[in-house]
Amino acid sequence: MFDQSCSRRSFLGLAGGVAAFAGLGLAGCGSAPASGSAAGGADAALSGTINCGGATSFQPLIEAVADEFMTENPDVVIAISGGGSGDGISGIVDGSLQIGRSDVFAEEKVDDESQLEGLVDNQVCIVGMGPIVNANVDIDDITTEQLAGIFTGQITDWSEVGGTAGTINVINREAGSGTRATFEAAVLQGAEVPADFTPVAEVDSSGTVVEQVAATEGSISYVAFNYYETNEGIKALNVDGVEPTQENVESGDFNIWAYEHMYTRSDEDEATAAITQAFIEYIMSEDVQSTTVIEQGFIPVSNMQVQKDVDGNVTPVE
Repeated sequence: MFDQSCSRRSFLGLAGGVAAFAGLGLAGCGSAPASGSAAGGADAALSGTINCGGATSFQPLIEAVADEFMTENPDVVIAISGGGSGDGISGIVDGSLQIGRSDVFAEEKVDDESQLEGLVDNQVCIVGMGPIVNANVDIDDITTEQLAGIFTGQITDWSEVGGTAGTINVINREAGSGTRATFEAAVLQGAEVPADFTPVAEVDSSGTVVEQVAATEGSISYVAFNYYETNEGIKALNVDGVEPTQENVESGDFNIWAYEHMYTRSDEDEATAAITQAFIEYIMSEDVQSTTVIEQGFIPVSNMQVQKDVDGNVTPVE
């Protein structure tokens, strides 16, 4: 059908889809696959294509898990695209995606609460996020207050935050990005960005952020932890003296983090519902959570000592 050296998600990246997922309730990260699901392989005899698009922060994780899933289910294709959390939510709402990926709750993205009807929130893991700078920037730690000043245009020179004098070049994610929404909620904490503040660039994916920061002297931006080691031209900063590590996110000491949501629909077309359900169960299974999720730089929900609601309130896990 096509060259086997080309991944099926790349080959079918433009494939269309119908609506998403039937009858899967909200499940916790780490739950075991249901009996008869595709996680067991050939017994389910699944076939067909589903479309999964949205947030780029955990796209590498989904690609890795999709490859494993498709190996076990050779007649299934998971077509994966990016675009950001806004695209993930709009795609699951309008039915062009069977799975819409988002770094933020759907409530934060829809214009009308009626659009939430039928959506199922599968919180598959946790993503830690933090500021990165060009490798030549000579600071290693920054405060939340300083970050807020930089990303609202009030602080414009590295000498103002303890570095060597030089212009701070802000590289931002585009409007609609869940990574941006998470970062701004934790750092700006409701502060308005002045209309006259213009970053040097606004880009549409985490991978592009890394490339731009590595190539731009004096630059700063933010990405998920799993992008920290992808380019020697960047370095991650501690925030308020706290290292951006999995352990510090789990304990609540590092506060820039979000749930990774894979939204589906309770009224998905029967033609694709079985595949969607099986794939969600697969990524939430104990085997995948304890291996691929961690290896890809993410945190199982079951590891968290704190929890966050749609309003950003953080409380201890009971």
